[in-house]
Amino acid sequence: MTTPAFRIEANGGDITQLIADRLLSMRLNEQAEQQSDSLEITLDDRDKRIPVPANGTWLRVWLGYSSGGRTPVYMGAFAVDEVELSMGPRSMVIKATASNTAPTLQKEQRTKSWHNTTLGAVVQEIAGRHNVVPVIKGELASQQIKHEDQTNESDQAFLTRLAEKFKATIKPADGKLVVVPRGATDNAGSVTIRQEEVTNWRATLKNRGAYGGVKAKWLDRTVNKEKVVTAGESGGALPVFEEKQLYKTQAEAQKAAESRLQSLRAGEVRVNITLPGRPDVNAEGMVTLAGFRGEVDGTWNVKNVTHDLGSSGYVTTVECGTQGEENNDWTTGRNGGGSTTGTIAKTGSSGDSTGPHLDARWADGRPISAADADRYLRVNGRAPSSYGVTSSYGPRNLFGRSFHYGIDFGTPSGSSVTLINGASYGRNLGYTGAGGYAVEINTPQGPMRLLHLQAGSAR
Repeated sequence: MTTPAFRIEANGGDITQLIADRLLSMRLNEQAEQQSDSLEITLDDRDKRIPVPANGTWLRVWLGYSSGGRTPVYMGAFAVDEVELSMGPRSMVIKATASNTAPTLQKEQRTKSWHNTTLGAVVQEIAGRHNVVPVIKGELASQQIKHEDQTNESDQAFLTRLAEKFKATIKPADGKLVVVPRGATDNAGSVTIRQEEVTNWRATLKNRGAYGGVKAKWLDRTVNKEKVVTAGESGGALPVFEEKQLYKTQAEAQKAAESRLQSLRAGEVRVNITLPGRPDVNAEGMVTLAGFRGEVDGTWNVKNVTHDLGSSGYVTTVECGTQGEENNDWTTGRNGGGSTTGTIAKTGSSGDSTGPHLDARWADGRPISAADADRYLRVNGRAPSSYGVTSSYGPRNLFGRSFHYGIDFGTPSGSSVTLINGASYGRNLGYTGAGGYAVEINTPQGPMRLLHLQAGSAR
C-alpha cells in the first residue's frame, strides 16, 4: 500500500506543511442519521510554537494516499469547539464537529405553526434563516404537511421530528442542510469490500427466523373499522410479529407485512470491519461485502465509519448491517396490550385552562378522537374517555382562539399518565404557553402531544 497522505485547511489557508512533522494522530468519525461527525487532531506541542486555534475555526480535511489512484479526497469541514493542552509529552488536542455548520439551528428556540406546506418548503425556509444551503433528495421535497406545531423547539429538533415522520435523515454539515431518505446517501453508489482486503472482522447475527408471520392493520373507511392482513404463518410454533403502524389501504398493509417478514427472516446483522484506510466509505452510505460468508455477504447500510491516521498508518473501521428501524422491538414482538411504561407525567391545569384536565392531540393537527387517546393512554389505569370528554376537536371560541386541535378529558389533577399498545415516551416539551407543560409521545399512528400537565411531573 502506498504512503498515507492528508491535507488540512484552517479558515481557507493550507496548514498541511506547518503541522506535517507534528501530527501524532488524526481521527475522523462519521455517524449515520442525525449524529454529528467529529474530528480530533493530536499535535506535538514540544516547543509551544503552534498557535492555538480559536473557537469556531473551520478545518477542511482531505484523506487518502500519496499515489496509487487513491489521492486524498475531501472528507468535510469541521468547526473547532475545544482545545486541550497537556505535558508529558507536551501535546495539543484539537476537537471539532460538523454540527457547528449552523449552531443557531440547535440553540435558538422557536414557536410557529406550519400549515398546508411541504417538507421542501420548510427545509428551504429554515436553511435560509441559518445561512446554509438546502439539499433535499428524492421525493422528500414534495411530501405534504397539513399542520405541524413547532413549540419552544429548535429548528434542528423540529426538522429531526419531521425526518422521523417521513423516514428521512436530516444533517447539517459543511455549510449544507442535507435531507435524504433514510438509508440513502449524498454519495452515489455502493462501495465494495472483499474479505482479503480486511485485517479483521466480526459479525453478529440476531433473531434470524424468530417469527413465523407478520400481521399489519389497515383502516377500512367504508365501515370505519381496523382490519388485519397476514404474511407468513399465524398460529404456528413461532410467534407472529405485529406491525405497529395503521395503514391506509389493504394493499399498503400487505406490502408492509411481507417486507417486514423478509427482514425478520434475515434477522438483524451487525458487521464490524477493520481495514487499511478507505476514504471512499461514508456513513449513511452502502457497502457491499464479498467473500466473507453467506450470511454476511451482501449490501448493507453503513452506520459508523472511523478514519484513524497515526504512526501505525491509516486505518478505517466500519460498522454496517441492517437498518436499525427494521429491527425495533424484536424482543417484545409489539404484542403489548397492557401498560408498557411507568408514569410519564401527571395531569394538571397549567397554561390556559378552565380547570384540571388532559388535552391529547396529534402533533400534525389532524382530527383526534377519544378512541385514539384510549388506544395509547391510561390515566390512573383507566381509559381517558372514562373521565368524560369536556371539549372535542373542532371549532371553539375560548381564550381568544377559534379552533381546538385537541380533545380534553376531565381527569383529576395529579393523575398518573402511562402508555400502552406500542406507544413510547418521546420528549419533554417544557412550558408551551397556552398549552402549559407538555410532552410528546410516539405512537404507531404518529406523534401525539399531551398538554396542561402538572409542573415538574414530566420525565
